Amino acid sequence: MGVTTGTDAVDEGFTRFSEEHAQGQLVPRIVDVALACADEVLVADGVDRLTGADLLRRAALVRSAVLAHHAGLDPRATPVAVLRGHDVGAVAAMVGVIAAGHPVVVLDPTTPAPRLRHYVEAAGASLVVSDTARTATAAEVAARVLDPDSADASAWPDHVDAAAALLGSPADPDDVAVIVYTSGSTGAPKGVACEHRSILHDTWVSSEGTGAYPAGSVVAHLLPMAFSAGVTPTLGALLVGARQELFDPRRRSIAELPGFLADVGADVLLASPAILRGVITSLGTRGRLPGLKSVTMAGETVHGAELAAIRRAVGPDCVVRNRYGSTETWLMTEYPISGDDESPDGATPVGWAVPGARLQVELEDGSLSDEGTGRVVLTSRWLGGRYWNAPEKTAEVFRDNPDGSRTFRTSDVGSLGSDGCLRLLGRSDHSVKVRGLLVEPGEVDALLFAQPDVREALVVGRPSARTGRMSLVAYVVPEGPRPQASAVRAVVRENLPSHMVPEHVVFLDALPRTERGKLDRSRLPDPAPSSAPFEVPRTGWEEVVFEQFCAVLELEDLSIHDDFFELGGDSLAAEALVSRLEALGDQSLAQIGTATLAAAPTVASFAAAVRSKVRSDRPTLVPLRPEGGERPLFLVAGAGSAALAMRTLAHQIVPGIPVLGLQANGLENRALPDWSVGRIARRHVATVRGEQPEGPYRIAGHSLGGLIALEMAHQLRRAGQEVETLIVLDSFPPDPALMPVVHHPSTLAKLKEGVSLALTGIKAHSGLGHYIRFFRQGNFLQRRYTTEVYPGRTLVLVAGDDVDAAARRQWGPHLSGDARIVEVAGEHMSILRDPRVASVAALVSAELRSEDAPAVLDLREHHGELADR
Repeated sequence: MGVTTGTDAVDEGFTRFSEEHAQGQLVPRIVDVALACADEVLVADGVDRLTGADLLRRAALVRSAVLAHHAGLDPRATPVAVLRGHDVGAVAAMVGVIAAGHPVVVLDPTTPAPRLRHYVEAAGASLVVSDTARTATAAEVAARVLDPDSADASAWPDHVDAAAALLGSPADPDDVAVIVYTSGSTGAPKGVACEHRSILHDTWVSSEGTGAYPAGSVVAHLLPMAFSAGVTPTLGALLVGARQELFDPRRRSIAELPGFLADVGADVLLASPAILRGVITSLGTRGRLPGLKSVTMAGETVHGAELAAIRRAVGPDCVVRNRYGSTETWLMTEYPISGDDESPDGATPVGWAVPGARLQVELEDGSLSDEGTGRVVLTSRWLGGRYWNAPEKTAEVFRDNPDGSRTFRTSDVGSLGSDGCLRLLGRSDHSVKVRGLLVEPGEVDALLFAQPDVREALVVGRPSARTGRMSLVAYVVPEGPRPQASAVRAVVRENLPSHMVPEHVVFLDALPRTERGKLDRSRLPDPAPSSAPFEVPRTGWEEVVFEQFCAVLELEDLSIHDDFFELGGDSLAAEALVSRLEALGDQSLAQIGTATLAAAPTVASFAAAVRSKVRSDRPTLVPLRPEGGERPLFLVAGAGSAALAMRTLAHQIVPGIPVLGLQANGLENRALPDWSVGRIARRHVATVRGEQPEGPYRIAGHSLGGLIALEMAHQLRRAGQEVETLIVLDSFPPDPALMPVVHHPSTLAKLKEGVSLALTGIKAHSGLGHYIRFFRQGNFLQRRYTTEVYPGRTLVLVAGDDVDAAARRQWGPHLSGDARIVEVAGEHMSILRDPRVASVAALVSAELRSEDAPAVLDLREHHGELADR
């Protein structure tokens, strides 16, 4: 962008962002930067890229549509919601709504619709800006839905005219620009109203004031825009003149992140500690993240060993920043570590107050002190937040001071040293943080209390003795017969975000109470241990496996008979376990894979299976759920994915049907890969016929696996075999024109990609780089696969919330038999995981039983993309 390093230097039309900009408004500054960078990319999401000119045009369209919908209303009192994915359209929509003078409420697309509707109603919004993939959900949460992407691109205004239009509704610096919702202990959400000037000042603090992402930076933005931690970089990068590259860790594998950072040339990474843990695991002990100058993390405690691993991965030239803030205050403190700085022991401090802020602690006598231990209190003249339409709640924690500053009493307890450095100790109330997200257990209590089979409920956070990280425990007193624990979790999962689902459910005859009738939390029993018999490792080899299980699952202790998956392990954790064991260097471990863990999921059985050195003559076959006397379902994994990723789906399919997974040759055995969809299918057909010599066959596949399953069905039919049903799980049709175009930032990057593809299955891998290489090779193959129309019975399931849903619906021209295309809730990978996988399993089960499918959206009826058969 050519921005110079001088604080007030002018280059290409805008000055470097300074603290003085906080006296102004958001939109004029964004417009200035966008005009100066009209031909430069400001926002990219891996699919779309917006230059400054593009951003101005798209934001102006949103502004115009919002004003048309809300003509005659006071914009300052009429919020507008935005429900989109982690994409460039969401960024443009936020700018457009703010430019219209309306406060914007960004909704998280992974939150259940009833909860989103609760936010919209509490804000008083009636309009939601969405996109085609989320229109159905948007219609559930608001009276009116606006889809700016449906507009004809030729109708987009000239970017100079668009800039003028965006400036047409000037705001006061004290006007509310954004409303961010958090939960109250009673279950009712609290909306924090954030003013223009407080956002502007927080942007300066977060970026230029601390040096985290100044002008010209390339910021890898992973944080959900619906939360305060995600709002700052979304608007902040536009304000300072940095390019933001959006990466959604809830839709894409964390194992892809290192390659993504390198491909986009990111020098700044904004992520939660949980995401960083996943990245470090995927890299392995020797993996590195070169090129980064700054890494910021916040949201939960980071312990010394974790911090050391992060610093090793990013190198001494990268500043690692541990931060602390809240929705009400934005960023409050920062603890930067770089170069030869010594890593602290134990929990990493959250650091010193940022410029313009003063930290104190409230002592037991109610007085404020500049050092000591107590409730953390922040004072700043830039503190402008308040609770939307809730002056009483605002008065409880905010105080206006005579000098024009404001004070906010947090709910955190901390220790403030004489040097001003703050260490957090916990919450002053019963709120807890789970996976870095604040949870008010009372919100879960209120939901459970409302269930007819629950008399009383109490949810608390219990820390791990080893890590101090929180999990939720629900204590439930049934009304009549005891429900299943899984049913209790299902109720929460259907109504609240996944991090609020209790890990343990404990049933009691009554909640313990004091003699005065108050709840006695000290007498709540610990959750029952695993039903498996407890036994410690019996041999040195079991001790080695035991240590790796504990490390991957982040558990201090477990029995050698505990099931890996019942303890919370998933396919990514399984891949990490295999990588850790392979890294030990023992030659006997060279051929292990996640298939071994699927068949032997305990320390005892896995250790025995590995040491037996029994080599399978079908290395691509993974028994996901081998039990059952009916014809099996053969389930083909997607590109670069171990078949184990579909274990959750397999275990929710109707009992009695064995489910056998198929994965790429060479993925987890020493062998060269197959270099066409046809060759992969031929190998899998041979494996299938080795298990089931004659048809009829049941075949399914996810992603690339759907195309391989299609080709297998063709080959089996040509061999005279009957294929009972083909099930395609969120796959592109066999039409390369429908698949996303691969963008390479440079010729060198394209060359490197080609070399990487050529080395698939050949070069030794570190961490999960092996899986990534097969993933890219699989994408290469699917872009080159076409075939004839398939005449057999077919069920196509499409993840309706995914960015590529429209393309993946286009199966009509490729199917001529009894075929259905059905849309399910979720995104490409989430449909294989709880809670979305339940509806997928129900549809697959109905198809295998030839039953009527559950009531879901059939796209033949609603989109007309398939003619009536």
